[in-house]
Amino acid sequence: MKESLNTRESNQKELISFSKPVIDVQATGNQIKFFRKKSGFSVRDIQDIFGFEYPQAVYAWEQGKNVPTIDNLLVLSQLFGVTMDEMVVTRIVEVEIRCAADKAQKLCSKKCDGCRWKLSA
Repeated sequence: MKESLNTRESNQKELISFSKPVIDVQATGNQIKFFRKKSGFSVRDIQDIFGFEYPQAVYAWEQGKNVPTIDNLLVLSQLFGVTMDEMVVTRIVEVEIRCAADKAQKLCSKKCDGCRWKLSA
């Protein structure tokens, strides 16, 4: 009887929400373009520094179509004399998940019955 009760409780997991940082690709692209111009580099300069055959990758970063790899962000921050935090713009989104304390122990601020982590705020 006790085993079936635990199964029922585990099937009815409580929803929890947490704040998740995400990169704002468009705003980060604007920052890259701003710092590139402020530092006196042309798109061609950046293209040459990275050894790109064509400048499309640099334009794609600046237009917010994609984000440079972490390695390339490190190089850009060094070239522009700024930190990666200054260049990469993040925003926070709220995400809801079913309480699975074994997978979300660092995210949960609730004390669910039967939670093996006994998480607290």
